Amino acid sequence: MPARAPILGDQGPCPLGKRMPQPDPDRLAFNDVVIDFAGRRLLRGGAEQALEPKAFAVLALLAASPGRVFGRDEILDAVWGHRHVTQSVINRIMSLLRQALGEDAQRPRLLHTVYGIGYRFDLPSAAPSPAEEASAIHPVPEAPAASSRPGGRRRPLALAATILLLLAAGGWLYGDRERGGGPSTHDAPRPSLAVLPFADLSPRGDQAYLADGLAEEIRNQLAQAPALQVVGRTSSSAFKGKDGDPRAVGRSLDVAYLLEGSLRRDRDRLRVTARLVRADTGRQVWSETYARELRDVFAVQEDISRNVALALSVALDVARYNREQGGTTHIGAYERYLRWRDILMQGRLDVAHDRERVRLAQEMVALDPQCVLCWDALARSLNALALEEPDARGALQAESAHVRARIARIAPDSWIARRDRANAWWRQGRRTDAIALARQVAEAGPATQERVWDYAFMLYAMGHLDETIALVEGVRAIEPMALYLSRDLQFDYTAARRFPQAEAEYQRGQHLSGSQLGPDFLAFCGVLAGRRAGGLERLRALHGQLLAHREMDTPFFRDLGAALGDRGAMLAHVRRAVEVPAYGGGPNAAFVPTGVADALGDADLAVAAMRRELEAAEGFDSGTMAQQPYVALWNAPYSGVRSHPQFKAMLVKAGVVDYWRQTGRWGDGCGPAGADDFQCR
Repeated sequence: MPARAPILGDQGPCPLGKRMPQPDPDRLAFNDVVIDFAGRRLLRGGAEQALEPKAFAVLALLAASPGRVFGRDEILDAVWGHRHVTQSVINRIMSLLRQALGEDAQRPRLLHTVYGIGYRFDLPSAAPSPAEEASAIHPVPEAPAASSRPGGRRRPLALAATILLLLAAGGWLYGDRERGGGPSTHDAPRPSLAVLPFADLSPRGDQAYLADGLAEEIRNQLAQAPALQVVGRTSSSAFKGKDGDPRAVGRSLDVAYLLEGSLRRDRDRLRVTARLVRADTGRQVWSETYARELRDVFAVQEDISRNVALALSVALDVARYNREQGGTTHIGAYERYLRWRDILMQGRLDVAHDRERVRLAQEMVALDPQCVLCWDALARSLNALALEEPDARGALQAESAHVRARIARIAPDSWIARRDRANAWWRQGRRTDAIALARQVAEAGPATQERVWDYAFMLYAMGHLDETIALVEGVRAIEPMALYLSRDLQFDYTAARRFPQAEAEYQRGQHLSGSQLGPDFLAFCGVLAGRRAGGLERLRALHGQLLAHREMDTPFFRDLGAALGDRGAMLAHVRRAVEVPAYGGGPNAAFVPTGVADALGDADLAVAAMRRELEAAEGFDSGTMAQQPYVALWNAPYSGVRSHPQFKAMLVKAGVVDYWRQTGRWGDGCGPAGADDFQCR
């Protein structure tokens, strides 16, 4: 362990008139909580609390200097060692820590949010019992091991911090709060809010699209306020049509406030009611009813957003937000956008739904030719359909490129145009520039799938697996009930060999709405590799579930089902699938032989299947491949592929190693080996 600063508590008389006992620099204990810095464990009531490594590192950083406020960027620097993750990651980490410490987010005792700055850890104010005092244990006087790296900061325990500890032990520092002086304004958590689906109370019940659009726009407008944490649409929509207890809904979404509403349309007249309630009590904070013309629906959205922000004391610039997003004020176009996005969020990526998304996007831009988000939706849908229809691929991709060029003309400074520019730079081999610009786009607005996903794929493509996980976990904090996030996190955890987390996320994701193809295939490979429980029985069950998906109903995968339990026979089927692509199911199913060979521990066969998979991707040979196909490089964690000579050759060919050497930022588990070589594990 790194050397520690001197302990000041043993250098003289205590200000409270008694000497402090000799502290243990490796542990901090109070009440029923023990923070074991040396063992990197948190215990409460004698039971060890499960914490991710980064979560414990944040706890150790804060607890090592009680009473000190750490800025959000300061925490990112100390624990992650850089700022290639969004600050929303910290929100999720704080939620995990509060749960592990038994904290109430509404009335925190230990972890406090300091608005506009960051977080503070306070020791409890109650005076210690004689037994506690006899075994008093005090914090390590420097940053945790996770932040002790080259360039990191060590934080000695200053004299002022020691005085704060002594005052806290004597019950003086926080005594006013215990005597009823009321909580400090710093104690209140960052306001968190879920905008629940608005009910359609129209006579015919046919205005659900309008009610959904109203709630969606209010949610998006509120989400742009940095001081407000807003749960995403997919997670909030899980409660559509349900008359749930506000306290249960609040616990499910981990929010302090709920915005509920209803809409009634009678010809061209609207009546909209909205109310803001506290999730922990169900008490109403604010309510309003708006009677307007249909043409005023977007003005109603802005009024509700501003009033909610005012009730929560949050600054909100709705006009600026609307200008930046490039959305639409056309109700018909917006309704189609909502339906388009819902297909994507549920992971319905088959050819029929891709065609439906193209149709919806074409209708959007016909209704509102100035809607930048609508043009973006069309370009994305055309590219997705191109992957499903090889015969029309060239024409569809050319049309998508034409749409992208239009976006650059009509909105060159929009975040969408900048994201497209980053993707174009990537295809040109300017990967450092592309990643920097994509990161700016991701961090300049709400952590939505549209803003973040290209950046996440870039990080993953370069082997920065832990950074990708942190980024996606930050988006999950906003959309905890989105299956596409759960699915991608399962791939990320598996690639990073964080197998218990992958299994836990798989179990959580089974209750979410959408296609389970990706998660089930990951689970299948995990069982096959012996990294997940269940054995042959679970393997057969998963095989049956997978065969129900069109993409998996191939000659290879059907034959594989009859050979489960016979490694030699299964490998023989994989070899045939690699040699005869039609047997394996073609390019859309090329990932299956790679995953199976890797799970069976045959690195030679897995790397051969991986090469076949990558060679099918456009631009692999020329170095102009988009970032998404790169996932094939990292989705094989079991067989030792990453130390295989042919894997290293693919990394060189794909330009990954050039990026590593130019930036000095090597992929996880990879690094230089001498002047001209490198190795991965």
